[in-house]
Amino acid sequence: MFSKSAKYYDEIYASIDKDYPAEAGKVHKIIQKLKRTQGDTLLDVACGIGMHAGYLSKHYKVEGLDLDPKMLAIARRKHPKIRFHQEDMTRFNINRQFDVIICLFSSIGYVKTKPRLQKAIKTMNQHLLPGGVLLVEPWFTPKQWHPGRVSVTQVNKPDLRIVRMSLSRQRGKLSIVEFQYLIGTPKGIEHRAETHELGLFTHAEYLDAFKSAGLNVIHDKKGLDGRGLYIGKKPVK
Repeated sequence: MFSKSAKYYDEIYASIDKDYPAEAGKVHKIIQKLKRTQGDTLLDVACGIGMHAGYLSKHYKVEGLDLDPKMLAIARRKHPKIRFHQEDMTRFNINRQFDVIICLFSSIGYVKTKPRLQKAIKTMNQHLLPGGVLLVEPWFTPKQWHPGRVSVTQVNKPDLRIVRMSLSRQRGKLSIVEFQYLIGTPKGIEHRAETHELGLFTHAEYLDAFKSAGLNVIHDKKGLDGRGLYIGKKPVK
C-alpha cells in the first residue's frame, strides 16, 4: 500500500488540504447523535498514521488498527499514548468490543472483493457493543470511477519537494491507481513507485454488507468530504 511513501504521507495530504480536524469534528457530532452506549471507547480501523485517531482522542479512548507496519510505526511515534494493532480488517480479533468503530478515508476499498467487504463489516460488527455505531467512508462506485485519469500532487517545502503523479486504471471491479513519486531533499532526488488496488462496490453492495452483519444502516450521501458515509447502528439487545 503506502509502504514506499509512508514517510511523506503527512506532507502529501496536507498539500491537498485534507482537513482532518474538521472531519474528526463531523465524526464526533454523528457519534454523539446516534450512539446509544454509555462508554467512550473507539477503534479506528485502517487508521494509517493515526491522523483521525489523534484528533478523536480528545473525546474518546481511542485505539487504532492497520495492516501496514510502516504506517503504524509513524502512528505510534506521533501518538505514543494511543494503542495500535497490526491486523487485517477482514479478520482481526482483539477480544473486546467498542462503543464506536470507524473506517475512514475510503480504506474499505482495500478489501477488494464483495466477500471480503462482507467479512470486514461482520468482523467490525463483532467488535461493536450493542447500541454502538460503525462509520465507514466508501471508495468510489463503479459508475464514479474514471479509468485513464491523470493527477498531480506537489509538496513545496524549503528542504522537501515532492511531485506525485497518479494514473487510474480498471480491471473488472478493481480500481487500480499507479503512483510515481519524485522526492527531492538536500541529500538528492529519489524515485519511488506504488500500485494500489481497491474494490469498486455499488451502493447496494455496501448496504447489503451492513444488513448481512445485522446492522441498521444509514447512508449519508455527502459524508465527511463528499464521498458519502455509511453509518451502521447495532441494535440494543
